[in-house]
Amino acid sequence: MSNVGATSYYFKVTTGARQDDNVAFPPKVVRGLSELVLAGQKQRIVNTANAYSDIKSMVVDYVYDYINGHDADLYSSGVTKQNPMQF
Repeated sequence: MSNVGATSYYFKVTTGARQDDNVAFPPKVVRGLSELVLAGQKQRIVNTANAYSDIKSMVVDYVYDYINGHDADLYSSGVTKQNPMQF
């Protein structure tokens, strides 16, 4: 099968803010509601591997992760540490 003419949509989640250690946040690309915030393994706020049910809950979870950061391997997700947002 060919995907000629198919259109793909994605969300690019990024911010100009910095982590509290002054390191820039890397952009995150999300291709669908099944791609979770912590390495595609877990939702950050609620520690579940369920796909997001809507776009609003996905955006809220990504923003929560940017603001609060996360420990290395949080919820056994394999992620590296990310410091919280600098205010």
